[in-house]
Amino acid sequence: MASSLEYFRQEKGFARLLKDMATMFVQHGRIYGAVRLLNPAAEEACALSQFFERDYANQRLIRISLAEFERRFAKVFPGENVSDLFAEFQTPLKNIKEAFAERIETELLPKYIGTLAYEWLSDIVGCMRRKYRPLMTQYAKDQKKVIAMLDKVAEISNQLPVSLTPLKEFSAKVLGEPHALDFDTECGTLLIRALAFRSIVSPPAGIDDLIGLYLKFGLLTLGTMCRVVVGTQVFNLDNIAQLSDVKGRGGKVFIIENAHVYAAVNDRLANEKVTLISPVNSHNPAFLYLLDKLVADGCMLYYAGDMDYKGLLRADKLYVRYGKKFMPWRYSKADYELVTANSSAFLPDERKDLAMQNEVFAQLLSQMRKIGKTANSLPLVPLLVSDIVK
Repeated sequence: MASSLEYFRQEKGFARLLKDMATMFVQHGRIYGAVRLLNPAAEEACALSQFFERDYANQRLIRISLAEFERRFAKVFPGENVSDLFAEFQTPLKNIKEAFAERIETELLPKYIGTLAYEWLSDIVGCMRRKYRPLMTQYAKDQKKVIAMLDKVAEISNQLPVSLTPLKEFSAKVLGEPHALDFDTECGTLLIRALAFRSIVSPPAGIDDLIGLYLKFGLLTLGTMCRVVVGTQVFNLDNIAQLSDVKGRGGKVFIIENAHVYAAVNDRLANEKVTLISPVNSHNPAFLYLLDKLVADGCMLYYAGDMDYKGLLRADKLYVRYGKKFMPWRYSKADYELVTANSSAFLPDERKDLAMQNEVFAQLLSQMRKIGKTANSLPLVPLLVSDIVK
């Protein structure tokens, strides 16, 4: 039988999978995680079906864990090392590091001489393998994007601290987009690393540390930016720690992202003892701070969010954060068809790069791409109320 390298070089259907697997292997330095092939080509589905002896035909999203691939590899190619195969399909890490460091030194460092950003960029060059490995992985995929992002974040970090300008307002002012620097975006994550370096502390390990960092640089006020509404009470970071007895009926907590839907449901539940939450702004730290506390206290979160690409992405990130304690609520095919029945508004683009970790969201994403319409969630109000009181 041909060697593994000969086999996979001939099987063109494995090219994308192995490239992504090699990138994952470089990022973690070991067999870890999974890769996802969105909208696989027929030759990819055929090659995977033959190798794994499983039918992957007509699947919109194929998920393969590196551990599963390693186990199958060991059966098909006994005595060969899967890490040697990954090495053949990756850009050598040394070459990536050297090329990346050279571009930072020649294109960015001269621009920021004498600034605090200069010290941070120098730290990236010196500690790339140890602290900035994911950034190297991103650079291997899109060099221009990563250099531009570093330049942008370096320039922004030199403007901080500010005098009590909430992150959303600061982002809108300097980038023209209020959510461009949210903590779960690429730019936002990089900015957090820059601010932590300036503060001579480790990157935030949790929401409490993140709040402290934002406060230090004037990017967080404890008032209107960080509000959550529970029932008719408004809480922010000043008083949310004092919130008690929010478990609701049976330890269930219901979260409705859309403010209009929340208000309509809340009006109909005036006499019900349930915990109903509106995040006001789902990117705010107070919202996650509250959810962390509820989950730690044993609550189950039921989440009904906007049925568009951004809303689905936000919901999927919450699922990744809370796992089995997070339950998608009213995201079925029938629910989507109900709310789009009278809609004439179309989704802005196909978002071919978007993939969901949660299977419920993955199925809805497929349906959204098929129908191509945005959703007005108000028709779901009676169903949401019924779900809560039953």
